[in-house]
Amino acid sequence: MKRSELLFQKTKRLWDETADHPFVTAMADGTLEARRFKAYMLQDFYYLKEYIEILEQMEAHASDETAAFLKKAAQSTRDEMNAVHMQHMKQLGITTREIQTTGKAPVCAEYLQYLRKTAQKGTVQGLTALLQCSWSYAYIAQTVADRHRNELADSPYVGWFLSYTSEEYTNANAEWIDVLDRETEHIPRDGIKPLFLIFETCAHYENRFWNLFLES
Repeated sequence: MKRSELLFQKTKRLWDETADHPFVTAMADGTLEARRFKAYMLQDFYYLKEYIEILEQMEAHASDETAAFLKKAAQSTRDEMNAVHMQHMKQLGITTREIQTTGKAPVCAEYLQYLRKTAQKGTVQGLTALLQCSWSYAYIAQTVADRHRNELADSPYVGWFLSYTSEEYTNANAEWIDVLDRETEHIPRDGIKPLFLIFETCAHYENRFWNLFLES
């Protein structure tokens, strides 16, 4: 069995928990308060900026083939952030001043610190940690979109689901999974327990991240 399949099996229950999260389901049925989505988009912006930096730092220490992938992943994430994320933020009325002064919430900062430290341990560890975020968004968006297909059509947040269920995003995740499988194919099944821990830890951080936007 591919290493990515083992990671998926180990973590699917946590992704399913996220697919049931009140914030995500409220996005799908259109009942989420705009202020909560605004807070999410702002924190996600901080997250994506550092996510790109981590990809670029990993590129410098990866093999040529994997470095080429990481370079492309960083650029595609940057393009998505500029073309999609920044447009959403503009529509929500998020100002440059808000971006400069709000700052990362503690759980966001803690999550990013964990990603940085994990990526510094090696290419495989970094790929595992960062893939969890990308892959889980694809899984969660598709799962929730399928469940709420009728409501989603009229939801003001339909764009979020369209972004993470698009063919482009799905194909990018498939390539990332292939890269991880190539990088881990030499690791015996009983030797990937540390990767299970990384993958699950990131999934727990994701759920804590979503919880943040229901606290006020």
